[in-house]
Amino acid sequence: MKIKIYQINIERDNEGYAFMGMDFVNRKLGVNQPASEIYEQVFDGEIDGKNPEDVFAKFNWNHPENYRGRSLSVSDVVEIIDGADVEHGFYFCDSIGFKKVEFDPSRVTVKEDKLTVVLLKPGKLARVEKIDASLAGLQGAVGGSIEPMYPFEEEVCLICNEEGKILGQPLNRSVRMEGQIVDIIAGTCFICDCSGSNFGSLSPEQQQKYLRMFKYPERFLKINGEIAALKYNPNEKGKDR
Repeated sequence: MKIKIYQINIERDNEGYAFMGMDFVNRKLGVNQPASEIYEQVFDGEIDGKNPEDVFAKFNWNHPENYRGRSLSVSDVVEIIDGADVEHGFYFCDSIGFKKVEFDPSRVTVKEDKLTVVLLKPGKLARVEKIDASLAGLQGAVGGSIEPMYPFEEEVCLICNEEGKILGQPLNRSVRMEGQIVDIIAGTCFICDCSGSNFGSLSPEQQQKYLRMFKYPERFLKINGEIAALKYNPNEKGKDR
């Protein structure tokens, strides 16, 4: 069955439609029709299934790897493009079951399937990289379960492997607040935007800012009981910075 899934972008949801049923939409708009312009497309593909209920089950308990949205819930819209048992149309996930509705896909946005991030690998210079925006893609970038950290003043976060230290992954960069080392990242990590309801791409200005800030990997040693971090250029052997 070929489908598309649309979910409300929380940032555009000024009236609180997200996770509300059709009764709420009707009271607000006076029609049994969701406001297409506040939705974004989070999936386009084929799945095993015959009806919207099968879609609901799959996208709650067994997300496809390229899925970029939340677990399917009330207020989401499923477009059945090619289904054996259900005619083509748009199906609103209501408090109980699905309701066929009018929906205008030309007014929605398509959620990013790639994120532009600053990628930091142990022993390597920082670089700008595009990574898959799905959960599986984010996990693949760090080699395991993701853990966000928020050490920056702006709405940007550092995503690392939450088990990097437990797994004994090589040390990468230090995380500092007010000039003091507060943590050391083990394993690969990346820096991305976190100003919205989902992780997003860094702006060109942010890319350059964090490339400069985290350009060099670091070596760590203890001096007089304190952890010190020494930047070094992996392309210039024996030269710490």
